[in-house]
Amino acid sequence: MDTLIDAASFSPESLQSPSAWMGHLPLAAWVIREVSPRIFVELGTHTANSYFSFCQSVIEAGLATKCYAVDTWHGDEHAGQYGEEVFTEVNTHNEERYARFSRLLRMTFDDAAGYFSDESIELLHIDGLHTYAAVRHDFETWLPKLAPGAIVMFHDTGVRELDFGVWKLWEELQAQYPNSIEFSHSHGLGILQLNDAPDARRQKWLQLDVSGKDRLRTYFRALGSRQLERFELNSELSTLKHQITDLGRAVAERDVLIADSRHHASNLELEVTAREAVIADSRHHASNLGLEVTAREAVIADLRRHASNIGLEVTAREAVIADLRHHASNLELEVTAREAVIADLRHHASNVGQEVSIRDAAIASLGHALAARDSLIADLTRDVHAFHHSTSWRITAPLRWISDGVKKARHAAYATVGRNE
Repeated sequence: MDTLIDAASFSPESLQSPSAWMGHLPLAAWVIREVSPRIFVELGTHTANSYFSFCQSVIEAGLATKCYAVDTWHGDEHAGQYGEEVFTEVNTHNEERYARFSRLLRMTFDDAAGYFSDESIELLHIDGLHTYAAVRHDFETWLPKLAPGAIVMFHDTGVRELDFGVWKLWEELQAQYPNSIEFSHSHGLGILQLNDAPDARRQKWLQLDVSGKDRLRTYFRALGSRQLERFELNSELSTLKHQITDLGRAVAERDVLIADSRHHASNLELEVTAREAVIADSRHHASNLGLEVTAREAVIADLRRHASNIGLEVTAREAVIADLRHHASNLELEVTAREAVIADLRHHASNVGQEVSIRDAAIASLGHALAARDSLIADLTRDVHAFHHSTSWRITAPLRWISDGVKKARHAAYATVGRNE
């Protein structure tokens, strides 16, 4: 039994909370050592509490076992629905510790069955949907994949509430496979061996009588209880460590706050001193401002009196402006009248200019007439003079009367020009 105690010491670091499988961890670790399978498959892994216990035993026992976990990691109506973080955590832990021999198959159980050869699996753990129809379907689907004498484990054989039906299938299988045992603690775990096991693969602990199986149940129930106690103690210890860490962090933060507060208080004292000096200066400045205000009020009073005088002066100037505006209005009327007179004068001047132009034309015409007359007179005078000095003068005496007529005509022409002027 010492090997059982060693197997019970396993506690995967990835386990975050107790589950129904926690009480079976020592049993699972022991079973895989006893069976030493070439291939182990678990259907329904969820947070991998059970699966990693098998993997850890493979390492500790130095087994050449290939391990496979099959799950969609989306949940079901019994496990509930959960997010991607569950698979991420399981996959990370598997890659860090068991990647050499362990694979996670993220798919349905039916799809995963096609990846295994018939009669190749020597240890199978079924922990999927727990309805009677579902668990029977899983067993029958994977039965051809089981090697002769393979070991099959069923979890939750002790749950008879809601639509759980593993217990019903387990009762049926016990009649068909007599080499079996059921552990009632932690919701129940049924283990059976197929009937066609070769002698080398027969598990003697499954062939014990009633008293032998009872001792085995009692032993693993005790180990399971101790495992749960260890987990609870470790959980409490982990919680205390987190609390201590949080307290340490809080104390450190408080010390920082105290140091900051002291520094801030020192700065405040300096600031208060500086502000008191500013207040003193402000009071002195306020006193000077008071005197200045008094002086400015006197100036304002003088300005108001001056403004009053200016107001009177403005009133007087406004009266003068009103008179000037009235005078300007009269001047505008006078200017308008004068502009009308100027317009009449311009019109009269235009008429006079036209009359002057007419007279100038008449005078010019008379000038031409006078010039012609004077030329005629000059010609006649020369002719008369020449005639007076000629010998014919005497001969032409009778013509002298003509000369008298010309003179009369001349006098008449002068008289006419005088009248025209």
